[in-house]
Amino acid sequence: MNKIIKNLLKAVGVVCYFIVLSFAYTRINLDRLVTDIEVFSGAFLVLGILALEKSYKDENGSLAITGIELLVLSMHSLSIMHVIALFKCDFKTYMGISSIVAVVYYLFKGIISYTKERREYLKGLSDISEIVKEEEPVKKEAKKRNVEKSEEKVQSKQEQEDKSKNKTQNKKHKKTSKTKSRNNEEKNIEKKTKNQEKESTKNKSQKQEKNTKNSKDSEKVTVKKSKKVNKKK
Repeated sequence: MNKIIKNLLKAVGVVCYFIVLSFAYTRINLDRLVTDIEVFSGAFLVLGILALEKSYKDENGSLAITGIELLVLSMHSLSIMHVIALFKCDFKTYMGISSIVAVVYYLFKGIISYTKERREYLKGLSDISEIVKEEEPVKKEAKKRNVEKSEEKVQSKQEQEDKSKNKTQNKKHKKTSKTKSRNNEEKNIEKKTKNQEKESTKNKSQKQEKNTKNSKDSEKVTVKKSKKVNKKK
């Protein structure tokens, strides 16, 4: 809509220019009018050349079109008196036809520029929708990957916890087995000591018995000897 309004304002300006010329035709001398038209055409020519140079530097297409329009307006202004003399038509009617042509041109130009803008806007929307459609499976895949990564992290955490639990259980089992082995060793040592003590007591009792037997035997022998000696006497 902005381009349509701009083109309508341009059309209003051109129509006002033609109205001023037709009004001056009735009030001013013809020679003075010709000089004024030449001044206006020169001004339009200079403005058109400047607009074309600026559009070439800035690479602006719309400014280049306005420059061409100003050049056409300057050429039209210079050819007004020649066309009237050639076709023998009235000045005011020629200005009226020129203003109608300008209005129709700017209306068509505004409608065409608006339709182009609208198409580009709709095309941009369709491109955005296509991009969104293309991005949707990518987002879904990314979500799946994130879910898989989270599941892998949970599994790895569980595995680490299981490993830590197994390690603690193994440590406890080792400790219990060590304590059991120590207890068994201590029991075995106690049994050995008891057995040794028993053996030592047995050996002592046997030695004492032997000694007592030996003492008894020796007493018997001495008694026998003493009896023999007494018999001889």
